[in-house]
Amino acid sequence: MKIGEYTHDIIRIDDLHLVIDLKGADLEVIRGASFRIPAGRTVALVGESGSGKSIISQAILGILPNVARITGGSIWYKETPTDIPLDLATFADDSAERIDLRGGKISIIFQEPMTSLSPLHTIGNQIGEALTLHRDVSSGDVQQTVVDMLELVGFPNPPAAWSMYPMELSGGLRQRAMIAMALVCHPALLIADEPTTALDVSMQAKILSLLKELQEKLGMAVLLITHDLGVVANMADEVVVMYHGQIMEAGPREAIFRNPQHPYLKALLNAVPDLSMGYDEKLESLRDIEHEIPASMSKGIEERKTHAHETLLQIRHLKKEFTTKKSKGWFGNDKTVVKAVDDISFDVRRGECFGLVGESGCGKTTTLKMIVRALSATDGTVEWMEGDGDQQTVTDLLQLNNQGIKEFRRKIQMVFQDPFSSLSPRSTVLNILKEPMEVHGMGNKKQQAEYAAELMRLVGLQPTFLGRYPHSFSGGQRQRIGIARALALRPELLVCDEPVSALDVSVQAQVLNLLKQLQEELGLTYIFISHNLAVIRYIADRIGVMFKGQLVETATREELFENPIHPYTRALLDVVPHADLDHPLDFDRINRDMASEGRNWTGPFSNEGHESEMDMIAITDNHQVRAQRGTDLQTILAHKPT
Repeated sequence: MKIGEYTHDIIRIDDLHLVIDLKGADLEVIRGASFRIPAGRTVALVGESGSGKSIISQAILGILPNVARITGGSIWYKETPTDIPLDLATFADDSAERIDLRGGKISIIFQEPMTSLSPLHTIGNQIGEALTLHRDVSSGDVQQTVVDMLELVGFPNPPAAWSMYPMELSGGLRQRAMIAMALVCHPALLIADEPTTALDVSMQAKILSLLKELQEKLGMAVLLITHDLGVVANMADEVVVMYHGQIMEAGPREAIFRNPQHPYLKALLNAVPDLSMGYDEKLESLRDIEHEIPASMSKGIEERKTHAHETLLQIRHLKKEFTTKKSKGWFGNDKTVVKAVDDISFDVRRGECFGLVGESGCGKTTTLKMIVRALSATDGTVEWMEGDGDQQTVTDLLQLNNQGIKEFRRKIQMVFQDPFSSLSPRSTVLNILKEPMEVHGMGNKKQQAEYAAELMRLVGLQPTFLGRYPHSFSGGQRQRIGIARALALRPELLVCDEPVSALDVSVQAQVLNLLKQLQEELGLTYIFISHNLAVIRYIADRIGVMFKGQLVETATREELFENPIHPYTRALLDVVPHADLDHPLDFDRINRDMASEGRNWTGPFSNEGHESEMDMIAITDNHQVRAQRGTDLQTILAHKPT
């Protein structure tokens, strides 16, 4: 793929080839890639994990790992139309020219700000270091310049932020600090490598809006690396689609989304869960998972399906408070009580998927941890219902002793967010799958090994992989192993904590489809939490929306998305990026509207200045909203956001 007639492109990559040395054997990971980044424009580099997106950015910056090297092609850099282009591919990574460009003219922000910022240095020191490395400035000017930059990226109190440490900041502010560090030298090119993947949907919209605003003010070009096609549709001027080190399709955003040509790009677009999908429409994953249901799992499935839609779990007035202490001197201290979960109640019915959605810090994960007894509750009940009529038994999970908790672990299992950190790197897959069986005394070693092979087939993996370690699998395969481990004890309820947020769009579709199939075939019940509303819409039957430890709306999927009542629910829907050019994000409204922060709620949704307590009020039999106690339905609907 060759570049056409040269114009003022700040970066022009021409026929780039790059290999990784695998113990003497070269693996070509970039195979003849060519594309451009026009000055002042945004180019999105799109593809699955492992397609070569990030290693191209490393080649531009000159931070390739030691085992990687460029074997052919050019990376031309030209800041202004009159400059002589420099071929960055010919520069040594530690050369003076490279060091001057890196951070000074070309900067990068990474996916996870907490691991990219030093926990031992203040925010001011870290941003100031980037400035002093590339600019001749006095110490007094450094502080003022850094404070000005912190103000530019939207810190609420820039002078105070100068002396704060990363652990004192929220995820969104840490990412803003990373952006400030990358932009403090006013680079000509900013590389943004998955800058919003770790953020919830509201914070993502604010960071994307900030990047657009800063790009306009500073006149810089942006290389946006992402697998989120909704972000691409709202940010990019041009799009480059990669697969296995090659460029499959490239062109203006309009052409890519309205008239995709390559089958791979069409498949990517069809794999994205979207708010405009039909409720029964299936995601089209790039590679379907073929799986088998073991005969040993058939016991109890029909009984579960017979009792479908009956209440399985009843959560009432659940609370969790954390007490923080601030030193007050030698003779005392101040105590602050933080209400992480504040008096929430909901039911989970057999055979359904109950979704919990909300921003980071709203209490979703804390709620799940209390349900599975990984965290003790301050108050409330979590009642497990078995049987029906006179034969029904009710068990409060919060009152179980250690032995009782162990026994209930067979009925409730958890699937975690990060498939890599949740699997022991020192254990083979066989040992990972056998461990829950050994803890609960299920079968002998031979039976456990046979059942582990069945579990692998259940999630579409070959039993021959049982001797491998987690690092030899892709992210999607590791998550499927995590699902297999959760199903090893044949539970009735799976608690899923953001199980697809760390996966790229095509693998996400695979895992979501697998979870839906297993739910139907095994009669499983799910509690599924996510900050991605499109994912929740696809997987969940009923949904609870959480805000600052409280439920503000619960409804069936159809009612919530067709008729959202609470202003916070409406605000969440407004900030979902669509992979559709006809439904762009309204960045001006996002910056103006504070509904996602609870600031401009009106009428019955706010108790500011009122003495009345708040309560969940029924809109229909399956739809409730949090409003002032005693408010009539007509008043609530009159204040419904549009």
